[in-house]
Amino acid sequence: MGRGKKKSFGSKGRGGSHVNGERKRYKKFEELARDNKSFRKYYTTQQIVSEDEFPELMETMRTVLPTNFRITGSRQQATDIREQIMTEFVPYIRKVRIDGAEIEAPHPLPWYPNEFGWQFSIPRIALKKSTELANFHSFLVTETEIGNISRQEAVSMVPPLLLDVRSDHIVLDMCAAPGSKTAQLVEALHVDVAADQTPSGLVVANDADYKRACMLVHQINRLGSPNVVVTNHSGERFPTIRNDAHEAVQFDRILCDVPCSGDGTTRKNVRVWEKWSADDAHALNPLQIKILQRAAYLLKTGGRIVYSTCSLNPVENEAVVAHVLNHFEGALRLVDVSGELPALKRRPGMKTWKFMARDGSFHDSPETVEAGTATRGTRRHLEEFLPLSPERMDELHMERCMRIYPHLQNTGGFFVAVIEKVAPISVDEKKKAAEAAERISKRIDARAAARSENDKIAEDVQSVEGDQPVCKRQKVESGGDEEMAVEDIADENSADKDIADDDSADKDIADDDIADDDSADEDTADGTPNVHGKRAPYLPDNPREDPALRENPFVFMDPSTSDLKAVLDYYGIKESMLGRGFLSRMENGMFRTVYYVADSVRQIMDYAGSRLRVVNTGIKVFGRSSVKEAGCAYRLVCEGVPQLLPHLGDKYVIEVPFADLKTLIEHVNPLLSLMSEETQRRVSKVAPSCSVIMCYDPAKHADDEEKPFTRLTALLSIPCWRGGASLSAHINKSQLRSLNHRVLGRVADKNSTFKLDNNARDSDSVAISADSPAVCADDA
Repeated sequence: MGRGKKKSFGSKGRGGSHVNGERKRYKKFEELARDNKSFRKYYTTQQIVSEDEFPELMETMRTVLPTNFRITGSRQQATDIREQIMTEFVPYIRKVRIDGAEIEAPHPLPWYPNEFGWQFSIPRIALKKSTELANFHSFLVTETEIGNISRQEAVSMVPPLLLDVRSDHIVLDMCAAPGSKTAQLVEALHVDVAADQTPSGLVVANDADYKRACMLVHQINRLGSPNVVVTNHSGERFPTIRNDAHEAVQFDRILCDVPCSGDGTTRKNVRVWEKWSADDAHALNPLQIKILQRAAYLLKTGGRIVYSTCSLNPVENEAVVAHVLNHFEGALRLVDVSGELPALKRRPGMKTWKFMARDGSFHDSPETVEAGTATRGTRRHLEEFLPLSPERMDELHMERCMRIYPHLQNTGGFFVAVIEKVAPISVDEKKKAAEAAERISKRIDARAAARSENDKIAEDVQSVEGDQPVCKRQKVESGGDEEMAVEDIADENSADKDIADDDSADKDIADDDIADDDSADEDTADGTPNVHGKRAPYLPDNPREDPALRENPFVFMDPSTSDLKAVLDYYGIKESMLGRGFLSRMENGMFRTVYYVADSVRQIMDYAGSRLRVVNTGIKVFGRSSVKEAGCAYRLVCEGVPQLLPHLGDKYVIEVPFADLKTLIEHVNPLLSLMSEETQRRVSKVAPSCSVIMCYDPAKHADDEEKPFTRLTALLSIPCWRGGASLSAHINKSQLRSLNHRVLGRVADKNSTFKLDNNARDSDSVAISADSPAVCADDA
């Protein structure tokens, strides 16, 4: 995930920042420089690729990144979407010529399983010159909005694939926002699980920034999974959850896609070129180490961690992995994944690199770094920035790390390391931290003694030279090192992450947020007070907990009592679902929306209690109706239909032929008299003012004369409101556009209009915008 810079409160508008009192002109995208001398110097010295190969790498990093997307693999209609792309779009796009030049047609990524990952390069200007390209773009936008497709950079798809998630795994994504990788983890959890079943595992999607966690909720809700919990904790302070036996609940799989400098994203974040500095990696390395250390404690023995960044810098990549593996003394090991995703081109991890000081000099050892060429914070961590001994780097098999360079397969830059926990961690972390603090304290005392001697000499000089002042620099250094006495053992806790503007939304992190956010008078991680205003060292086995969220908590509901029982009885919910997790957020003693979660989610929330800062969980299944005289006070919510469908009473699930499906899509709110006699008979058995589900099964109507425009294999289920004389489809605008395209062959752009018959009493059709409010706002 990338890293950005927070805007200054004094900077307004789009005029750029202020330099020497003058406003700096805002540069357009095409005007931005795509080069950086310091960048080139740094990476040529590090020899990340050969000298002959480096120009090709740089040239590729200056070009625009292709568009990549992924078909949601856990959905039944994934195969239908893939076939639609291959048959309806690709053959025609191959024939397109723009100003006499061919256009690269969409093609599957050779290394992504089941041809569910795709890539194409279509200039934006070409969309206006070709109907075929415009239709394809409209298709992608619509299917992305409803969750059938996810826009995601190609190399960003790699870490979840290598995590090897199965349906019974408890998975943690420590730095999850914006959620594209989390979505992959959720999809993997549901693979090979029957439609009427839920996996026994779960995914905890965590992010340190509350606003980004809320953005993550929107991404996850498109998938309609009851096996996800979205939380808001600093990654390095994710709490230990204990079960009823007071044993720590550990995870089978953990994804650490940590905040990074993002210099592998220059193809989409062009401003990285002008802002790049080696100090960016130096500021982030301590936080990255803490997050990975915390993950090691949260992982089960035999479990797997994937550590990844979108940076090329070894200080953020191999340095972090090597020092954490070395810290745990054999309890962790790098996994050889060279045989996985064989079509993916990659390079092995690095074993040697250098530290670049502020004066541009390079160093192999902390001892050679001169005073004034590195900040005080950087000097404290010099050892962590450099590789271990050559023998130790060989023992750790650092070549098993994976480096993906942009010029290899027309992607962004990325780093991936797959780590396995092979033994319980028996290291006494508190003892090690105390020893480290003692060493720092001795160094501070030694420097203080040296300064005292220098001050005495300076006083003697001043007494001899009369009014000649003592060097100001000496006073500044003295004051700085007094602060260092506290900061050397301070907990440099989590950095807040800004919301990214990019639609792939790589994570941003501000420079000024790297600092410690603990107050000096807070208690230590184990509850004991601090002494003399000093804070306890960071302990990854027992970090300080984040405070509870100040909002209405989720409350589990008893299906045998209260209003929930009336709702479940009304819709004939079967016993197969009654014992599961229904919850809500109570407002003024009542609930407006009922959510449903899997048993695994309910269990971990029961264990964690208020220690887990839950932002959102579950899928909406029931929502309070606005109709006062409704047969039931709650209606079915469309995002929960896939989960409710196998458990609903039979009379509320109505199977329809294609002609009725077509009528429902064309009219949106059709009269019952327009439906077939059998459908009218089934609907008449349901009391007015409640929800029903209209289902079309392509397999059962394969011999019908009239069929969908696109070949379908997955069941289509549309929640509807049963009125007195009509039906109203409760699907959102994006779903309506998708159904019109896939079922009726009508292509409608998000901002265009297309003709629909809305409850028409005669043969005249009514023109309705694609943005008509006649459909509900709930996602399916």
